[in-house]
Amino acid sequence: MSNPSSTQLLATVSGGRKRKPWSASLPRPTAILMVIPLVILVLLFVVYPLVKLTVDAFTQGEGGFSNFAAVFLSGAIRNSMVNTLVMSVIVTALCLVIGGTLAWILATPQRAWVKGLVWAAILLPFWMGVIVKTYAWAVLLAKNGVINSLLISIGVIDQPLSLLYTPFAVVLGMTYTMLPYAVLAMYPTISGFNRELLNSSRILGSSRTGAMLKIWLPNVTPGLAAAAAIVFAISIGFYITPVLLGGAQVPFMASVIGDDIFSFFNYPRAAASSVVLLVTALVVLLVTLRAVGARALKGGLGG
Repeated sequence: MSNPSSTQLLATVSGGRKRKPWSASLPRPTAILMVIPLVILVLLFVVYPLVKLTVDAFTQGEGGFSNFAAVFLSGAIRNSMVNTLVMSVIVTALCLVIGGTLAWILATPQRAWVKGLVWAAILLPFWMGVIVKTYAWAVLLAKNGVINSLLISIGVIDQPLSLLYTPFAVVLGMTYTMLPYAVLAMYPTISGFNRELLNSSRILGSSRTGAMLKIWLPNVTPGLAAAAAIVFAISIGFYITPVLLGGAQVPFMASVIGDDIFSFFNYPRAAASSVVLLVTALVVLLVTLRAVGARALKGGLGG
């Protein structure tokens, strides 16, 4: 007498009723019901504020484009806009170079403790608040801080350097904050690159530099573009870091907008300045999508 199969046992236990096979995909009505709360939250806390901000920029004050004219006619705002764009570009370039190097170290065979140390250095900034990180740099860069004290003790300088409240301090703090974003955006592409292609090109007579430029760079371009777009779009909206590390000497658009709202009570001009920042970020993202392609960009982000 043969033993009953598992299917027969299940059928006996379930009373002979047929059950649908398990599937990871949800029925459409259930999926829609689960997504509706998220859509409502996005509409209330993301879409509505941005739409209202844009409408206020065109309707508050004198209305029309007068608020935008006030933005571009103000010397202080133009100066802050130039500072914001230039420093954001510098931070993006630094994050690509340093972050690309770190991502390459993580993607290539290394000792376990080396990768662990690099991952810790990358992820630690995520576990700290922006204010904590910025104040830590303020302590390090102060005239009586660790850096100046070390340089004086080893005889490199006689008087403490003015490192705080300078463009250097702002770029340093922003780069430290944005570096993890760049590494995590580039890591999937760099780790997925077949390094045997570099060895093959070297065998065929290519130099190391030529192999990196002609083979490695085109293959990892989507990841680099994704990282650059993310870092730049976030950097132009920095507020706390420029205020604490740059002060009034290094004005940023976000700090000028804050002054317009809380000091000068000029909400229409602040709304127009905010729309300018928003449009700049959107243009950068759209240009990146157009240049690299949505599919390639998704692959660069590990999608």
